Amino acid sequence: MRLRTAAAALAAGAALTVPALAATPAAATPAGPAACSTYSNYVSYGASCSGTGSYYAWAICQNNKYVSGPVRSGGVWSYAYCSNVGSTLRSGGYTLV
Repeated sequence: MRLRTAAAALAAGAALTVPALAATPAAATPAGPAACSTYSNYVSYGASCSGTGSYYAWAICQNNKYVSGPVRSGGVWSYAYCSNVGSTLRSGGYTLV
């Protein structure tokens, strides 16, 4: 008989905590850039994104070094320069932050 009472009390306690967890609102996701344009030449990689989010350009250089440009927003270009580490561009991209 005690086992049934303990099981019923445990089930009642679990039922009280589940709705509290379900009622917690989700965190708002910030709006990101709407569209991005890119540019590259033999020593640099650049990105410019429209919208309200922030972003930065990055590059992997031929000498295996990673470089990144400054964080920008609002369509301002961010450039990553392999020339700053005495190399040329191997590949590049951008990251939304």
